[in-house]
Amino acid sequence: MKLVNIILEREDQVGYVSSEPKVVNKTTGQVQWDITPTPLKAVIDLLDDALESLEKGIEDNPEDEKLKQYEEAFGKLKKSLKTHITRNYDK
Repeated sequence: MKLVNIILEREDQVGYVSSEPKVVNKTTGQVQWDITPTPLKAVIDLLDDALESLEKGIEDNPEDEKLKQYEEAFGKLKKSLKTHITRNYDK
């Protein structure tokens, strides 16, 4: 069994969904397929972007203790959600 087929076997993966591979160049064996992020991967990416923006806001306002509390709480929420998704929906 080819590695591509093993990867495509799982449909409930967090991350990306792939189309069936298409041979682009028969001489070299080059294959091509479409990659689409799953909704849960999109959520994780949005959380990463939001936390990064919050960290930049703290850099601009280092005296704001409330922002630091939000960053800590948000970081815990993101870690908890990623752990849940990984344990229940694979990587």
